[in-house]
Amino acid sequence: MNVDGFWQIIEMTHALSQEEQLELFKRELQRLAPQELVEFWHIFVEREFATYSWDLWLVVWLCQGGRCSDDGFHDFRAWLISRGRAIYEAALNDADTLVDEMRQTEHPEFELFGYVPSKIYRAITGERFPDLGLEHPKEPIGGDWLRPTLKDRTSSKMLNRCVVFDEMGDEELTAIAQRFPKIWQLCVQRDIITTGTPSSPTDLPKPEQLAAAVDPKLESTDFGSYLKALQDAAHKAYKTKDRP
Repeated sequence: MNVDGFWQIIEMTHALSQEEQLELFKRELQRLAPQELVEFWHIFVEREFATYSWDLWLVVWLCQGGRCSDDGFHDFRAWLISRGRAIYEAALNDADTLVDEMRQTEHPEFELFGYVPSKIYRAITGERFPDLGLEHPKEPIGGDWLRPTLKDRTSSKMLNRCVVFDEMGDEELTAIAQRFPKIWQLCVQRDIITTGTPSSPTDLPKPEQLAAAVDPKLESTDFGSYLKALQDAAHKAYKTKDRP
């Protein structure tokens, strides 16, 4: 299995719905020998790791109205691979090229797509995939439009990197409008960004403020609920910050 063979399988399984694509994808992978499945999975994981990028994360975060958790970004990366080689490689080079896909897709995520290879391998061999010797990147690549202090989470209690986007200010938003003009304009058209001129989301709640408002102990007792509450409040503030 080489890279060309990998993308051939991905593109042979394109379909109008994710349900149909999953079935076609399963059918093609079931034709592979165990060693070919391992090679396929190795290429898949390499492509997934390569998209751990601030630029791509920002695009899907913006297009979903200020929502894309760490888990959501993982599901987005599987979706991006499922779109095929041309779309994937163009987006890796310039995230702004995803504008047409974002315009046509309400939920750019495909969690189940990434599970198929391991399920097929286990069904055939009764075992899990062997260790590929690949390690997930510790930091997203790119994002030179982000202040270094926002990228550095060493002093933050919030382990989820998605909160970085809620902390952006004028400096980032001005750079984003220039760097990703097609995505920016799409978000203006969708009323996700309410003005054509970037402005700072000064009314976004701080994690500490939200924790106290929801439940002073929520961060330590139910971190998942704490993060969801943060995202919900930030999303609401982001959408209404420029409205009269």
